[in-house]
Amino acid sequence: MTKDSHPEGFEQIFFADGSSLAKANPVEKELSKLKIGIRQLHHNVDLLIDAFTQRCESENIPVDCHMGCQWCCHQAVFASTHEMIVLVDYLKRRFSEEVIETIKVKSRAKDDRLKKLSPGDTLKTSHPCPLLRNGSCMVYPVRPMACRIYLSSSEKSCKAKFDRPDDPNVMPALFDFTLKAGRQLNEGFASALREEGLAIEEHRIEHILLRLLETQEKTKEWLQGATIHDGFPFDELPDD
Repeated sequence: MTKDSHPEGFEQIFFADGSSLAKANPVEKELSKLKIGIRQLHHNVDLLIDAFTQRCESENIPVDCHMGCQWCCHQAVFASTHEMIVLVDYLKRRFSEEVIETIKVKSRAKDDRLKKLSPGDTLKTSHPCPLLRNGSCMVYPVRPMACRIYLSSSEKSCKAKFDRPDDPNVMPALFDFTLKAGRQLNEGFASALREEGLAIEEHRIEHILLRLLETQEKTKEWLQGATIHDGFPFDELPDD
C-alpha cells in the first residue's frame, strides 16, 4: 500500500454504503432517529479510520494525528446540515447556556470575518474553530465527517499550513483515501436523506452553528423539510 493507494471505483462503493445506511435508519421527521443513523455513520467511518491507521503502522507509514494537535482546527471547516443538527443537539444537552452563548460569540466573529472573503480566499485563512476550547474539541464524539477523515502523515506540514495559510505551495500531507472514502459515505447518507424530503446543504461550521443556535425552531423546521441555511458557493472556487 502506498500513501494514497485505493482500489478503482471505491468512491461509488462508499457512496452506496452511506446511502444504504441512511435508508436502513429512516429519519421519519424524528430527531432521535436521525441521531441513531448519524451514530452508525460515525461508527462506520471510525472503524475505517482505525483499520487504515493500523495498516499504515504495519507498513511503517506515519500517521501523525494525535490528541492535542489542533492545527487543522483553525482553517475553514465545512459540514452538512444533518451533521450540524445532531452536533447542536449535543451542545444543548451537554453545556450551559453561558457556554453556548460564548460559542455563538466566537461563531459570529469567525463568520463575520470569513463571509467577507471570496470562496477561494476563505480557504486561505487561519482562525480558531468556535468549538475549540483549551486546545480540544468540545464536541469530539459528534464532530463532523470533515474532522474525522482529516488524517495527516506529517504534523510538520499541518503546522506549516497553519503558519502560512495563504501560501499555495504549502499543503498538509493528507491521506487521499480517508478523505474520499469518508466524504462519499457522507454524500451517500445525505442523498438518502434528500429522498426523504430533507434539505441538505454544506457550509462552514460556524455559519450553520449561528443559524441553529440563534433560532430555537430551526431543527423542527428542518425535520419538516425546510431549508434552514444557504450552501457554500463551491462552484466559485478557482480551478487551480
